[in-house]
Amino acid sequence: MIIHPNMELEDILSEDKPLSCSQMYSIAEHLFKLGRKKDAVPFFRYVVNHEQECDHEQFIMSQYRLFLALIGIGAEENKEALLRFESYYNQLPEHVRLDAILQMANVYYTFWDWDKVESYADELHTLAKKRYDQKLSDHFEDEPTERHLVVYYGQGFLLKGIALTMQGKYEEAKPYVKEYSDLGWFELLDETGRREVEKFRIWGKGNMYTLELMTGNKNVLHDFAKFLDEHPEYTLPYLLSIMEAANKFNLLIDEIIERFCQRIPPLNSSISYINGTQLFHYWYEKSIYSFNNGKIGDGINELLYALYLSRKIQYYSGFERCITLFEDHDEYATEQQKREYKNILNGVSEQ
Repeated sequence: MIIHPNMELEDILSEDKPLSCSQMYSIAEHLFKLGRKKDAVPFFRYVVNHEQECDHEQFIMSQYRLFLALIGIGAEENKEALLRFESYYNQLPEHVRLDAILQMANVYYTFWDWDKVESYADELHTLAKKRYDQKLSDHFEDEPTERHLVVYYGQGFLLKGIALTMQGKYEEAKPYVKEYSDLGWFELLDETGRREVEKFRIWGKGNMYTLELMTGNKNVLHDFAKFLDEHPEYTLPYLLSIMEAANKFNLLIDEIIERFCQRIPPLNSSISYINGTQLFHYWYEKSIYSFNNGKIGDGINELLYALYLSRKIQYYSGFERCITLFEDHDEYATEQQKREYKNILNGVSEQ
């Protein structure tokens, strides 16, 4: 039987001599590595649905590939993909498990489940440290990881720091920020590794500004704004941090908003499951800022942006928070704003 990349699963199953599980897995892997993850899904599903006939390692890898293929920008589809996969990740080879743990932590990040993020961050760091110590051994037969090992080592500290920060444990988070801010000591760094170390240095600087702000040190605002000038690619998450601090401590940041607001991605832009939640929280916090400063009309518009995004990414707890906040201010809404609100609730809004 001749297989070509555009064949459908039904075509293959209809042949007189059906393929083996291993052959199905090979096709799925080929499609996946070509970047055709959605096309690979039915083939990986075939493998996981025929566990008794399939090689166990291929079955476990198929579970992982399905997880990667199915996560997207929707909270519900991410939750379903995570629930299907989570009980299998410990059976992956260690060099694959590192990336699986990181991916799961990132999905839990979108749910704001900080206990889970913190737990996986600890596990990620422990496994990355183990692999690092093994790599320094002359007798270790290394298998390549999806990303440079320093990524997993640093992400363990990064995610731990984020989880603590989001739980209001700012002082506890600071040592973890310091850990990933300076990873130049990490041995076995190639050019790729050095670029990753530089990313962690930049994130550490920005996140330390965040921690200072969230503990009431408004004196860092000037330096924080300068940091955003130097690193415009990180505007969204750090402008969100500034907004949250402004709402917490009643800071006036109109000048900073005016300076950087044009960098915020438009609502109809292509978003990942992480920056989609960040964009939602930015507009939600911005609406609160506007309400607090007497700009009711602006606040309602911004709340409608957040409501639209929460529906787009299926972030239902955020959706409910937007509804509650809108109803607290609906007496100030114009007729057009009320129509837009009803349209979003009915799923017919076009931003």
